[in-house]
Amino acid sequence: MEFKCLSGNSEIIKKEFLKLPAALYKGEICPQDFSTEKMILDGTHPLSSDFSVVPLLVVDEKDEAVARGLLTFYNDDETAYLGFFECIEDMEACRTLIKKAEETAWEKQKKSMVGPVDSSIWIGYRFKAFKSPELYDSKKVRPYTSEPWNKPYYTGLWEQCGFSVWKRYYSFRLKKISEKEGKPKYVERVEQFMNRGYEFRNLDIGNFDKTIREIYDLLIELFSSFPGYKRISYKAFYALFHNLKLILSGKDVILIYKDEKLVAFSISVPNLYDNLSGRMNLLKILKILWIKKSPKEMVYLYMGVDPSHLGLGSVMAELIRRELYSNGRVPIKALILENKVTGAYYNDLLDESMEYVLLRKNNINI
Repeated sequence: MEFKCLSGNSEIIKKEFLKLPAALYKGEICPQDFSTEKMILDGTHPLSSDFSVVPLLVVDEKDEAVARGLLTFYNDDETAYLGFFECIEDMEACRTLIKKAEETAWEKQKKSMVGPVDSSIWIGYRFKAFKSPELYDSKKVRPYTSEPWNKPYYTGLWEQCGFSVWKRYYSFRLKKISEKEGKPKYVERVEQFMNRGYEFRNLDIGNFDKTIREIYDLLIELFSSFPGYKRISYKAFYALFHNLKLILSGKDVILIYKDEKLVAFSISVPNLYDNLSGRMNLLKILKILWIKKSPKEMVYLYMGVDPSHLGLGSVMAELIRRELYSNGRVPIKALILENKVTGAYYNDLLDESMEYVLLRKNNINI
């Protein structure tokens, strides 16, 4: 079968771009965030002013969409970013899209390509690397809150098109905390830091806006070394994350202060599975409210520690362990870059590990 790749911001391309995931994942979990995709295509997303995009759509001989991707360009970056990728299980369909992506990136004078990145790592990135196709097909396996979800053959398609794994990430589902006392070293550090004037607090939902600003000021510097990182304004950050307060309770956020300055934080959310994916409806809202009332699992999405406060990471780990012991919930440490020290905290309780990849193709040459 022959394929061709269309590109540009025409209304028909955007329409078919948005329709493809529902057709591809029919009867399965569909990870599409329709509203975010539409805002990016329309140029109305909170981050739209930071980049330019080119939608790509592969069609077959019947002009039916079989693959899609979105190229994102930053003026000060020689790398092009390819995201919002979806494709039937056909090497030629994928190759047609990647070839067009390379040609377009070359025209924009970009030297390499990284993906999947959905325009920004603040929006979404990485493929989930399934250990076996059965894990994808099983109805017992559902993505946890914020987990990348994709067809199990996507990484293989990209590798056959010349991409190689650039970065690996891991999530860890731990066993339920059953011991009242934590590791002596961590417990001792908690006492040491308390004696040195550090204050441990939980989020006051009424002060959410003040606290999220403090988190932004710390996080925006701490995450600057992350692959694909782009600094964003507080206005954009707030637009992206202010809805967290709808699913958070006070104890889901742990804050550590020194002299009234935030020096460490941890944010967890209830595992809402795939209920945040796709278009929202009344049934999903009711499921979210039900799970939020008494979650069985907590997903630890963000943790940051000012590096000038040595030893504070293990203090945070112990504070989290104490909260998990008291509420009896299972923790999921989510999307940790390979070899990051936070991946090692309490991994003697490991129950399951999951892997994700970010791929790169250097030296684009048409």
